[in-house]
Amino acid sequence: MFGLDDKKKSFDDDESLESNSTRQEGRTFDRQEVLLCATHGKIYAIHKKDGARCWRQDFPTGALGGIVSLFVTDNDTVIVGGNGKTASLDLFTGATTWVNKMKGFGYDEVGVIATPSRFLAPPKETTEAPPPAYETDASNEKQMIYGCSSGKVLAMDPLTGEEVWRFDCPKGGFNIPAVLVEPPCQVWPFQVVYVGCGRWVYCLASVSGELLWSERITNSKFGLGFMCLATPWSSRLAAESHTSFSTTPHAQNREMERRRHHSNSG
Repeated sequence: MFGLDDKKKSFDDDESLESNSTRQEGRTFDRQEVLLCATHGKIYAIHKKDGARCWRQDFPTGALGGIVSLFVTDNDTVIVGGNGKTASLDLFTGATTWVNKMKGFGYDEVGVIATPSRFLAPPKETTEAPPPAYETDASNEKQMIYGCSSGKVLAMDPLTGEEVWRFDCPKGGFNIPAVLVEPPCQVWPFQVVYVGCGRWVYCLASVSGELLWSERITNSKFGLGFMCLATPWSSRLAAESHTSFSTTPHAQNREMERRRHHSNSG
């Protein structure tokens, strides 16, 4: 247990680290030069070349030092989720552009993801040619932002943050849903989102939220109900773009710590 002096020292050490860290706020950079980091309820933009800080932002409306999830859109906005809220920040300044308080989602960790305004579709045939560039034709579908928490998915307008649709995962429980965005392909001629929650997987139209199909994939009664989703194409893109809950399950780990704490104190 920390005593009062220990807590004060820990806080002072935090302040010391903040004040002594390398800073170059106001330094210009382009979107290919920045690395976004989120820890202890704060968001940092640092330069890839030397790690110098370009800007720092507290989670809008506060995250109480908890887990903050990140997703950078191809329209130069940073989507952040945490404490039952989703927000949008300017990639170059860290300024908050909107906050959605996700009414009815509680105050737990939030997963965030967005459909692209431009998409790199998977090839129709296997080829040994180098991967194509990401500068492809613009999508003719509206871009959407998704926040996921407590067994639900909220679709938001990327410019205003207003709710477009929500999906309560039927029989999916109350864990953080895993969401995977898929561009038009041989299977679907439009963008879809696959949602995994508990024992169920759902396929939704990205813009309308229409349920295309749902399937219970397991009858297992033992083990943990956290689902991960992957396709060969999404795995390649994820490796190049962001740290996902499916590959680095920070939120799931936090939930297990919470359960152990309740079990020990019960």
